[in-house]
Amino acid sequence: MILASLYLTFWAPFGTLSATIVSLIFAITLVYSWQKSHLEIVVINNWLYVGDAKIESKYIKKVTALKKEEFLSIRGPKADPACFNATRFWVTTGVKVEINDKKDPTPYWLISSRKAKALTKSLS
Repeated sequence: MILASLYLTFWAPFGTLSATIVSLIFAITLVYSWQKSHLEIVVINNWLYVGDAKIESKYIKKVTALKKEEFLSIRGPKADPACFNATRFWVTTGVKVEINDKKDPTPYWLISSRKAKALTKSLS
């Protein structure tokens, strides 16, 4: 719907070619933005991959699924500046993964996920 509105907005004053070019640029930008904002979370062979970060399960101390209120609180006013934050503002639930690694000062990973319980189960 937005793409059609954009096309009509440019078509009326500038013509078909300009409207088509602007609409294509907008569509490509939209797809690119969606792909870059997508957070991939994978658990394979005792490793947790979140985006480009990874951690072996032997360094995971505790995994907690967080409901909306808990997640928003720990993401906001109760946040630890040293934590690894892999959150998306439009996802209101997530997982807190507490880390037990003497070489890493990161106390926990905060991961936004709509499937927090499933992620917690796969890490436990």
